[in-house]
Amino acid sequence: MGTTLRFALLVLVMMVATVEMVNSMFALAPWDDKAILCKFAAGFDPNVRMLNSMQLDTRGLREIKDCVPPSAVITALPGIAGAVLVLLSAAALYAWLPRWKTRRGRVITVDEADPSGELRAELMRLVATARLRTVPAFVVDPASFDAGAEVFGRAGRHTVCLHAGLLATRRDGPEGQAGFHAVMLHEMAHLRNRDVDLAYAVTALWRVFVALVVVPFMVLYGGSFVAAQFFGAFYGGDELFWPAGRASVLRAMASALFMVLLVVLARADALRHRELYADADAVALGAERRVWDGSRDRGHSGRPTSLQKVRSRVSALWSTHPSWAVRRRSLADPAALFSLGTEQMFLVGWAALVSAHTLSALCGSTAATWATALPAAALVTLAAWRSLAYAEDHGLRGPDGVRSGLALGLGLACGELMTGITSGAGWLPEHPEILLALLACAALFTLWTVTCARLRLRTLGGASLRTAIWLPLLASCLLAAAGLNWWLRYGFLYLAGDILTGSGLQQQMTQAFPGPWNTHTAELDWFTATMPQAAMLGTSTLFVGATLVLWAYPLALWLRRTRVYGPATGLRSAVAAGMLGGVACLAGLAGVMASMHTWQPPVGGALGAFSILYLWWAATAIWAGVALTGAVVAVTSRYRWLPRALVASAVAQSVAIVGQFALGSVDGCLGPLRTLGHTCHWLPTASWLFTQSLAGLVLPSVIGAALLAVSARGVASALRLRRPTRQPRPGPAAPSTPVPRSRTRSPAAPAGLALLVAVAAVGPAAVASQRPAARTPSAMTPPPPPKASERIRTFQLLAWFKVGGQRSILQLTSDYGEFRKQLDEMVQAAKSRPNEMVRFDSKRLRRTCAALTRDATTARHLSIPDRDLQGPWASWLGTTLNAGRNCVRLVDSERNNPDENDAMLNGLFQGYTQSTKAVGPVVRQVEAAARLWPQWAHIDKR
Repeated sequence: MGTTLRFALLVLVMMVATVEMVNSMFALAPWDDKAILCKFAAGFDPNVRMLNSMQLDTRGLREIKDCVPPSAVITALPGIAGAVLVLLSAAALYAWLPRWKTRRGRVITVDEADPSGELRAELMRLVATARLRTVPAFVVDPASFDAGAEVFGRAGRHTVCLHAGLLATRRDGPEGQAGFHAVMLHEMAHLRNRDVDLAYAVTALWRVFVALVVVPFMVLYGGSFVAAQFFGAFYGGDELFWPAGRASVLRAMASALFMVLLVVLARADALRHRELYADADAVALGAERRVWDGSRDRGHSGRPTSLQKVRSRVSALWSTHPSWAVRRRSLADPAALFSLGTEQMFLVGWAALVSAHTLSALCGSTAATWATALPAAALVTLAAWRSLAYAEDHGLRGPDGVRSGLALGLGLACGELMTGITSGAGWLPEHPEILLALLACAALFTLWTVTCARLRLRTLGGASLRTAIWLPLLASCLLAAAGLNWWLRYGFLYLAGDILTGSGLQQQMTQAFPGPWNTHTAELDWFTATMPQAAMLGTSTLFVGATLVLWAYPLALWLRRTRVYGPATGLRSAVAAGMLGGVACLAGLAGVMASMHTWQPPVGGALGAFSILYLWWAATAIWAGVALTGAVVAVTSRYRWLPRALVASAVAQSVAIVGQFALGSVDGCLGPLRTLGHTCHWLPTASWLFTQSLAGLVLPSVIGAALLAVSARGVASALRLRRPTRQPRPGPAAPSTPVPRSRTRSPAAPAGLALLVAVAAVGPAAVASQRPAARTPSAMTPPPPPKASERIRTFQLLAWFKVGGQRSILQLTSDYGEFRKQLDEMVQAAKSRPNEMVRFDSKRLRRTCAALTRDATTARHLSIPDRDLQGPWASWLGTTLNAGRNCVRLVDSERNNPDENDAMLNGLFQGYTQSTKAVGPVVRQVEAAARLWPQWAHIDKR
């Protein structure tokens, strides 16, 4: 199972790397220029902050969508097609490799090497000892003089190749015979474990991956970079924004090299792991341990130096065979075969996040979440169960999941950095500290998985492991899916900054809920930065289910253990701590109500801003109480601290919500705590509406309490380890009777808790102190993005003109030319026939007005990326659109009202006269840009 998991992870890593690198290669293709032009036409500037670019994408999403052709939107399909091609090529190579290894002239049959038949008879006895279902073919490689062998082939047609040196060793008495048996049983153990097919399939996949993906990628990107940087020769769209694109090209090459390194390490680790398994099985089949004890690595006779140790450790990372020292340690203690490897956890995290972003661009975040979270969570859960099952069976403690969780989180963080989605033109995102959230969530996930697995394994009873693992596997998948879905939808955006606040959410709130916001700007800043996220999570069915599973599943396991082994004081103390935490939450809520009462609006006054502020402070009080409850319980618990903290936090949250509903129902009767009510009445309906909103906001507080509990426990443990050991004073001998274990907590626990509380208190205050003290609601309007450089503005205008501006100008001026032509014809007719009433041709006029309406509507889809030009242009398009619609409506009504006709013609004539003011500056700016751009391009190429 361990080897299979490693091979599955290796295939996943190679497929993710293939999709990512092939998509990156196609991103440089010339046919992708239309998408680049559309982004520049909408105002994209590669040199601005990534937050401004994301806000531009939010504002100009429809403009870019209407501009980009459907074929250019599908950016991930080349990667999928490349992955399919790599798999098909690997399958062909896998089928061809055995034929190449057994080609004529390279090997001979066993009968040719030993005509007496003695060797074949001995091999058949070893096959019977190994209890193989099918007998493999045996050949000899006369050109190999080492005492080894190898197995190759495909399912159902395996071949064991004996080296000539092994046959010579077989004749060296009992020692040589023992070595021969050990080598052959080792190779037959590979057949028993069925890892030969996996190994050669992955070998074929690796070679195809290098030949079809890595080499073309490095040639394309490396050649493009060298040509652009040193020779001014550009490929695709590089010339358009090369100075800003330099970092992205270098990051793509560095990411590709890192991906190749990960694949190499994962492949070497999987192959080493299967060798250790084969060693253990060979010894179990009867091979003598002294064969491994007497073997020595080359070049390590005597005591190795420090340099040799470092060199051996580095070379061991990509070696496909473990050293003899590692083999001997594995045979002496096979726990390493079942351990939670940090390398594998890192690879799982990296592959999960990179593939999630890749699939999200192709099929949406929901499908990408499930397609990525399920295999990643399954790998972590199966690895944890294997490790703990072995530890329980042998009476060992087993892993706690901390190191594995940190490795998983580090892999997630590296995967996010490698995607470069929020990095913009730089190497790192503007707020890389947000990646610590991935580290903390991954540590919590693995700790929770290991804790639940340990609880379940100790209450197995008569259930088998395969039956018992399904429920925790489903629970882990649900938690992983909820966390990954949050990150793909909202979390990664915070790497670039607070996109919600920057998009004008504060202005919308002040307009929707009028009130004294100018004296509560700090609350407004914190509310818009955090509460929309909490509210969205509180209404997500997936997240609600994951939150319930987070504490309810360990509680169910704990209750099951209680039924088996009797009442547990730990559960009662956790519930009691949760009740006390809920009381603390209500105390904080009472303090909020008392403070809000001092400036309660009068009867009939506006409650918009007041109710929002009350909601914020009430949610903050419950969040703080629930989080501190989890931290205190985690620090003060000696065993099962994570389930205790989770249960206590959930109980505290439930008590706080119920208590708030009760307080809100009698709000008007509370005197100095009266907040929203003015008269004493029982109002459960109104309180229930407020409680529903509050419950959605504070539902994620259990997650926050779990994260704070993990942090508090880590700080307390670190402080406890750093505390110097006190030497016992000389005195009488210790009594022979055992001293009962004390349940007093360590002195370092309150110190760690105090440190965390101080950080939690000082951190928000420090951030709030940097905010402006007072602002008017008009000042809360998000500032426009910084003005681009002249070169970028020039290209933005040219891009707008090319993708749609030129067509809109020509169509609208043609439509107005047709209107002017009809107007001139009517004037000439009026002069030639002064005594007759001259009228427009209604059908012809309607066609002109319909064309003006249609073309003005199309032109409004793509704004001019120049604020000075966009104002007159937008005003002209609005006048044209109103005049055209009014004209069509009037003609269709068939009314002949002179006043309405005059108003309609005045509107059309006003649009015609505005066209000169709107179009003239645009045309002149485009002509100037067209003259400047070739000069800049020539300077770049020099």
